[in-house]
Amino acid sequence: MRNVTPAVTHNATHNATHNATRTTTHTAQPARDTAHDTAWADVLVVGAGPVGLALALGLARAGVDCRVIEREPRFRDRGVRGKGINPRTLEVFDDLGVVDAILDRGTLDLKVRTYEGSRLVGEVDPAPGNRPTPDRPYAGMVLLGQHHTEEVLRGRLAELGVTVETDTELTGFAQDADGVLATVRRSGRTERLGARFLVGCDGGRSTVRKLAGIPFLGETWEEERFLMASMEVDGLDTGAMHIWNDPRLGVGALAMIPMRADANWAVHASVDPDEHGAIPDPTGETFRRLFAERAALPGVTLHEPIWSTVWRPTVRMVERYRDGRVLLAGDAAHCHSAAGGQGMNTGIQDAHNLSWKLAAVLRGAPDALLDSYQDERLPVARAVLAATSAQHKALFSADGARALTDQFVNLAAAGSDFTGLSVGYRGGPLGRDLDDTTGIRAGDRAPDAPCTTTDGRPTRLFDLFRGPHFTLLTIGAHPAHPAHPANPALTGLPALPGLPDLRSVELRRAAVLDPDGHLARAYGLRGDAVVLVRPDGYVALTGATGDPGAVDPDAAAGHPGDYAPVA
Repeated sequence: MRNVTPAVTHNATHNATHNATRTTTHTAQPARDTAHDTAWADVLVVGAGPVGLALALGLARAGVDCRVIEREPRFRDRGVRGKGINPRTLEVFDDLGVVDAILDRGTLDLKVRTYEGSRLVGEVDPAPGNRPTPDRPYAGMVLLGQHHTEEVLRGRLAELGVTVETDTELTGFAQDADGVLATVRRSGRTERLGARFLVGCDGGRSTVRKLAGIPFLGETWEEERFLMASMEVDGLDTGAMHIWNDPRLGVGALAMIPMRADANWAVHASVDPDEHGAIPDPTGETFRRLFAERAALPGVTLHEPIWSTVWRPTVRMVERYRDGRVLLAGDAAHCHSAAGGQGMNTGIQDAHNLSWKLAAVLRGAPDALLDSYQDERLPVARAVLAATSAQHKALFSADGARALTDQFVNLAAAGSDFTGLSVGYRGGPLGRDLDDTTGIRAGDRAPDAPCTTTDGRPTRLFDLFRGPHFTLLTIGAHPAHPAHPANPALTGLPALPGLPDLRSVELRRAAVLDPDGHLARAYGLRGDAVVLVRPDGYVALTGATGDPGAVDPDAAAGHPGDYAPVA
């Protein structure tokens, strides 16, 4: 196997912001143009896949004026890419208000049957090991085609007044200290669009990344090829995915996965080039031949593909996520093996990290807040590339079936966590722990937990966190300020110790009690505590409630707080 992790240098302060106020020209046009034919927005999102849509949804719910452009003339309505949604992404979808629609369409904890030729080797049910818990309400991997995820996100985005602009291709841009002027080709005509920021969510072949001159370091594994297709299949049990293992190909021999929402199957197979170096076309005839050679189960019929492609693994990432007012997210910043099902998930979590920071900067927070996007997400991408490359090697080895079973049953393999729940930003620039009152630390994911308001009404933490605001959570019978009957309206958040000046972001205060101890267990409480939670669901600050001025933003700013429980 090759060197699986590309060499990437990381100098966040220099690379992410280098000359952010310098004019960078990628077309012959000026960066600022007030001509009548130029429409301006706060953020221009390039690419309407799951990453671009999640970013736009995070921006729109925060009241940011954003536009989303998509090169393709029509939306995807088939395919097998991006079909695994992990627990952390389900939490993001909960926060964005779309998780129920995703769960309604998807399949959770599908059984895994493994074969050697026509012989059934075993069957494993992931469900018993992936039960929800109070701190982790979403467990297991949801299978749903990427086109369905996009449709759900587009629908929610439309409810917020944002419509994806199709058949609109970015061809160039220029930027200066005030914004970015993009040139696009829309239905054959050239137009100009202006924005204060431009974000490339346009995939591994990103036009934005190329125009920005950001290197994409790594390699493509030219010697490996996989045929992928969607097709109807008769004679196989739809209650399980069917995996054929081979001593040479591992689980690359053949994989057939029922896609409930499409009423068809995702079929994958590794193939070798012939003596002339040619790869077989992903036709029905090819798949039927491979099935006969590698599976040979009687009574099974493979129909013609509805969608098909040839895929090869690419393992690459950028050395920086930002060039002035231009940023990258998702596959535009990092590509890797599909092993582990991390690609779309990592990109959506990029978007969730970035959206609230862009919204805050647009409302007056320091531009340096955007530097933390790279500080936090680049190490995550590097770790994902290493983990998926190792899992790829395991899956396509002689013992691949065992590696795949571990992946689905434990959502982990070879020491790597594929749930996304262990991702965190401890030691980063946006967190501070004032003491040891909590076991959870700044930078950690903020778990869910059932609890009550101070007047005894049942609630859960994720209900309090949901939305574009920070949440100042006071836990215990003696909050920093007595409960106030006023409605806990969103207010400005003054500077907090150890955090950037985020006066323009929104804050919701919530005082809660923990009668059943769920919150104490999830947060490792040693007494009454205050926890500040970011809009993306990560802890920003922890401390005891004994010194309100140290952790309460109104007290820290020298004026009284309108503290109240949140329903």
